[in-house]
Amino acid sequence: MSHKISAVLAAAALAALGYQGVSQPNTIKLAYIDSNEVIAQAPGAAEAQATFEREMARWRSEAQALADSLQAMITSYEQQQVMLSPEVRQQRQGEIQRKRLEYQQRAVDLDQVAQRRQQELVAPIYEKVTRVLVDLRAEQQYTMIFDAAAGALIAADTTLNITDLVIARLQAAEAAGGETGN
Repeated sequence: MSHKISAVLAAAALAALGYQGVSQPNTIKLAYIDSNEVIAQAPGAAEAQATFEREMARWRSEAQALADSLQAMITSYEQQQVMLSPEVRQQRQGEIQRKRLEYQQRAVDLDQVAQRRQQELVAPIYEKVTRVLVDLRAEQQYTMIFDAAAGALIAADTTLNITDLVIARLQAAEAAGGETGN
């Protein structure tokens, strides 16, 4: 929350310092993008998402198998517990507890693997987007480019939105063989 507030305050301070909407020497020139839209339309994003979903299906299947095994163990115990001796009952409860802990640990492990994998898949896309933004900022002499998706913008002139330009640059770079400048 403090990042959002400080970004808004920084934008307001910059605006107060003299933003006039036109590029002049020593004039602050601002722009913004919607990073969610940029990432969604970036070349390679759909393929990365499809790869991630395929891998997630395997991980979900593994987690579901563990959950089913645990549930079967619990159901079996509940059906038989009145006929079990106290020692066997305690032993089965311990087995269920161990299985529950195993399931919980594996779920945490799979979640971490999924997060790492998603980062691996989107990192090259983020790098390309960053290169395009850096190049555009330099070429167009923007002082700052904000991200509307980050929630820092409360209201902005839509003519300052360069999302479509960023997407077009990404697509052009992909068509040209993946180069985005610099």
